[in-house]
Amino acid sequence: MFAFAPSITFDASDPETTVVLGQLFAYLAIGIAAVVLLYYTFVYVNDVLTADVTEAQWFLFAGIGAAIVYAVAGIGTLLLEADWLAVFVDGAVLFFILFFALGIRAMYHAERTGTGRSRLLPAWADYAVIAVFVAAWWGTFLVGTDWTHLVVAAGWVLTSAWALLYAVQTVRVHEGTTLAALTRHLLPAILCVAGVVFVDLLTGALAGYDALADAVWIVGTTLVAAFLFDTAVAIRQQGGELERLYDWTTWREQSLD
Repeated sequence: MFAFAPSITFDASDPETTVVLGQLFAYLAIGIAAVVLLYYTFVYVNDVLTADVTEAQWFLFAGIGAAIVYAVAGIGTLLLEADWLAVFVDGAVLFFILFFALGIRAMYHAERTGTGRSRLLPAWADYAVIAVFVAAWWGTFLVGTDWTHLVVAAGWVLTSAWALLYAVQTVRVHEGTTLAALTRHLLPAILCVAGVVFVDLLTGALAGYDALADAVWIVGTTLVAAFLFDTAVAIRQQGGELERLYDWTTWREQSLD
């Protein structure tokens, strides 16, 4: 899954080199976008947002961190031709989707004054799911047994569906708020990752579709980077809108009377 280790010879006439360079730039794009999003999310949650989203904050930070690990491990796989780094690429995809799904779920459960929503699962269930996926990833990394690969593949599919379910619920419950806006911008990135995963799993079971898998991966990963950067821009714009409320240069002959 997402394991690329060809040699880069910078021969413009070599189609393989073109594919590798496309993968390299896609990794760079998603890494830069994730770093920018991490910065603006940290600033916004700590300096602007007043809602208590501590749990969602750390889940989102972990998901963005997984995107950074994905980019770094992917670049290392390409440039160093280190096959063992591909396992970190696979794990980063899993934890990217998982932690974003948990973050969106935590935003759904963020309560307004006078309202409350009961959890379908207790809080410890989140950590139990994380523990199972960590164990499966370490099993893949250290042992490489068939059942651990199955758990990771099932995790990609199930957590994607879980993220979509809670994204719809979060937007419905928190419509018109920052939480709904943030969810709307994050969801396309998750869906793109899920789409790339699905195509990769499908083409991996069929022969002769390597070119299709490469094309979908390059386009899908670039779109993920674009959506992550778009989320960072949206967060910055919302902070700017609040700042302009107190900016005397944006008011002209206004009165409270």
